Amino acid sequence: MRILIVSDSHQRSDLLSAIIAREPEAAMIIHLGDGKREALEIKNNANIPVLLAKGNCDICCEELQEELDLQICGKHIFASHGDRFNVKFGLEKLQLYARLSNSDIVLFGHTHVPYLNYEDGVYFFNPGAVRDRCYGCLDLTDSGAFFIHKMLK
Repeated sequence: MRILIVSDSHQRSDLLSAIIAREPEAAMIIHLGDGKREALEIKNNANIPVLLAKGNCDICCEELQEELDLQICGKHIFASHGDRFNVKFGLEKLQLYARLSNSDIVLFGHTHVPYLNYEDGVYFFNPGAVRDRCYGCLDLTDSGAFFIHKMLK
C-alpha cells in the first residue's frame, strides 16, 4: 500500500494537485498540516481516503485533528504537524511520545526540511514542504515500511 505524505502546502494548491497527479498508485493521502484550504479541496474531490492533521497556521475546524493515531497494515502510525512537540528545536519530545504510545512510524512536518531516521524501533519521517516542492511516499508491504523523499520538478 502506498501512502502519499504531504505537509506545509501553505495555499499552494497548484503544487499539491501536481504532486497528487504524479502519484497515481497512492491509496491514501496524509496531509500533516499548514494547508487547510487546499487539503480540504483535495479531500472533497479525491477518490481515496485523505486524512488531515492541523498545523499551527490552520484555523481550527472539525475536519482537522491535532494528531492522527492510525493502524494501517499492522503498523501503528502517529502523525502530527509537529509544532506541539517543538520539532524545530529537536525531536526529543516527539521521540518520547513515540515510545510511550508504542508507535512504529511517526510522521511530522512543520520544519519544511525532509527527514528520515530509524531510532529504537521507530521510523521518523518528515516529507518536507509542498511549497518547496517536496513530498514523500510511504510504502507498506509484507516486507516492511519503505520511505521515499521526492521532489516535484
